[in-house]
Amino acid sequence: MEPLTVDLSQLSTPHYKGSVQNLYHRDDQTMICETTASGSVFDVGSIFQIAGSDLSRAAFRHYIYTTLHTPEAWHSVAQQLEEDFGERRKFLAFINPPATEGHNLLQRFQQQGAPTHHLGMIDRQSGQVYAQGFPPQVSPFVLVEKFTVIRPLPVNYRFSHFWDYSPYKNQADHVVPLENIVRLGLTSGSSIYQKFLHLDETQRRKFLKEMGVEELPLWRFFPVPIADFTSKYEPEDRALSYQEALHISGLNGDHFLDLIRMTLLGTLLVRGVFREMGLTLWDIKWELAKKNNQLLFVDTIDTDSLRVTCTVQDEDQEMFVHFNKQAIRDYYKIMTSDWFEAVKIAKAEAAQHGVTFHEILEQGQKSGKFPATPEIDSRFLQIQEQKFAILLNYVLDRVQPGDSVAARLERAEEVRAIARQEVQFYQQAGAIHSFLALNSLRR
Repeated sequence: MEPLTVDLSQLSTPHYKGSVQNLYHRDDQTMICETTASGSVFDVGSIFQIAGSDLSRAAFRHYIYTTLHTPEAWHSVAQQLEEDFGERRKFLAFINPPATEGHNLLQRFQQQGAPTHHLGMIDRQSGQVYAQGFPPQVSPFVLVEKFTVIRPLPVNYRFSHFWDYSPYKNQADHVVPLENIVRLGLTSGSSIYQKFLHLDETQRRKFLKEMGVEELPLWRFFPVPIADFTSKYEPEDRALSYQEALHISGLNGDHFLDLIRMTLLGTLLVRGVFREMGLTLWDIKWELAKKNNQLLFVDTIDTDSLRVTCTVQDEDQEMFVHFNKQAIRDYYKIMTSDWFEAVKIAKAEAAQHGVTFHEILEQGQKSGKFPATPEIDSRFLQIQEQKFAILLNYVLDRVQPGDSVAARLERAEEVRAIARQEVQFYQQAGAIHSFLALNSLRR
């Protein structure tokens, strides 16, 4: 059978130019995704670049998707479930219920792999699509199956602004309009922690009950992973209850529960990948689509859509250094706090007027009310470049046979060395106390 090829020379203007990737429609069934080196935080748009991040993120995406396709990987997930949650019988009964005809997702994945929209990485020279393994040179281009995106319709009444999701009803194929977040534990940057801080005591009790936990301890893991949801296609990500998430998803109850199972299982798979690097996964955001009554993993999976850390020990203190976009978020909060506060003010004003906060932020910057968008210190960017480089080397090594224990230990030490550099950066900048306030825990 002739390998699938794509003529990249025919690419011109992207059909969609995003803050971190460009999309090109190849035909009615497929499209090409190009990962860029650009970065975005707080939904502001592309405001920085990290050299090498495009190839690293594309390679990680390709590696995770090919792993999702692999039945053997799901046998490891089944083993993780028993080892880590063997005493949590209710959780196991939900995520891995007694087999009924065609219903047990984990057993199906162990036989067939998980369904996704990912078709492979495209070689920049030959155009060959690599469904497994990597091209001779890592490429920022991947080929994926195309799915319909349906956007909710805005509805305005007096001073209220809300959304009509009725177009999703009875749609056979579409991207589910949810950001599906799985939380293994709680970091200071987690949106649910920030939300929790602003609730009164009664609201907190209700919130904890819905989450199925008794408390929200920072930098600690939940007894079992928690599924959480926000809106996807509204101007701002909006926290959703389970009831509202089901209502706007366009799914029936059984499919919605399978969506939760898929994201929980996928999270355990990705957690195992990071464990081999000496990194700890805290949460991850998934996107799914529905096709012919089946759910599939879609969109990108990279360090922009998860929180993963390396722990640095210092006497009686644990410091958590992010190997993901949270590191950049924290940089702006700590080193350019006036700009970060301006973004928050613009978002608050936009919520009152039903417009995008970008308009308010841009107008405020032109008038001098808000500071200009700052540049990131080159020393800090170099540390982030090292993080992406080691991630790229890891996924390339993983497709080679014979990854030894010694190699894994050496890689974990390299990860810790990069993490220590970031701590030193904040020490030298005189901002270590602000860093520790966000990312440390006394034992």
